[in-house]
Amino acid sequence: MNLAIVRTANGALDIRGYNVQEIGLAKGLIKLGFNVDLYSTFKDVTAEKTLLKQGDFSINLIPIKGMAFKQVTFYPGLLKRLSCKNYDVVQIHDDSQLMGPFIAAEAKKQAIKTVLYQGMYTNYKGAGRVYQWFFDSLLKKKLQNNIDVIFAKTTKAKQYLEKKGFAGISLLPVGLDFKDQYVYADQASLDHFTKAFDNTFLYLGKLEPRRDLTFVLNVFKELVHSKNKNLGFVIVGKGPDALKLRQLVNAYDLKGRVLFIEQVANNQVAQIYKSCDLFILPSHYEIYGMVVLEALHNGLPVVSTKTAGPLDILNENYLGRLVDFDLSTWVATLDELLTSNLLTKEYAEQRTHYVANNYSWDVIATSYTNML
Repeated sequence: MNLAIVRTANGALDIRGYNVQEIGLAKGLIKLGFNVDLYSTFKDVTAEKTLLKQGDFSINLIPIKGMAFKQVTFYPGLLKRLSCKNYDVVQIHDDSQLMGPFIAAEAKKQAIKTVLYQGMYTNYKGAGRVYQWFFDSLLKKKLQNNIDVIFAKTTKAKQYLEKKGFAGISLLPVGLDFKDQYVYADQASLDHFTKAFDNTFLYLGKLEPRRDLTFVLNVFKELVHSKNKNLGFVIVGKGPDALKLRQLVNAYDLKGRVLFIEQVANNQVAQIYKSCDLFILPSHYEIYGMVVLEALHNGLPVVSTKTAGPLDILNENYLGRLVDFDLSTWVATLDELLTSNLLTKEYAEQRTHYVANNYSWDVIATSYTNML
């Protein structure tokens, strides 16, 4: 079977990134007898190339060029390129992509099955509201009329589509790509830091207002100074809030308790997780939250705000907690977890098995084919 995954979102895809969703799904599907062509803008890929070949089946990267302004993207010639190939299935992403309705209509005209894989669960905000109104008024119906199969990554994404009049939506979560991992290059320094504390928190991701680390530093300050907890905090990532966070560490008298790591190689990330005790994700908006799966797979319980991915993933107490953005609630929740038995090796192994059994790309790919 021949499948085209068409990614028209603004921003180039880095195929060297950790757990790229389109490639993870493609790897699962070629084991099930699919040839997969991935259309996207890419970093460092300028010509068609085969990424992976397995028996008679392969994953091929097909770069596309176009015009983009914020949410609005347009790729001249893309429809013609798709129509020249003998595809059985064409998959697009998210309901508000400008090219989506046209790709679906062209595929339907050629009797090709069309798939919408939805992650977004709120309308565009700010200046994007104008575009959202335009799209919903003029193009939403065209998309609805030409989509055969709809997958939603989360319950919130499913509810979002249902409110817009889409029907027959199946839940299909994102998977995790279990790659070989290696020792963190500066493991000795990390070990030296964590050994000074009874427990160590971890955050990994972009340092930006959406991921509210300023809020968490206030929580951390309360636990250290008011609850007298001997805690460390490892913050991995870069972003616009980096300087402000370093300043707050000094202002809150937390120097020596917070370790900033700007960047870790993808194949060393697991060692960072395994060196810490508890993962935190204070996010205002999270389409999925791949770091939640990564943390659980590496044994850590997760404390997260109630965004789309964590709401579906953290469905048992041994996996972690879902918490509103409230200082006293976060302090009490983390205090409770630190004195519970959830940090034991037994529960760490259960979290690892939970992800392996439910969120591998092989499992997701099998569900995908069964629901086509």
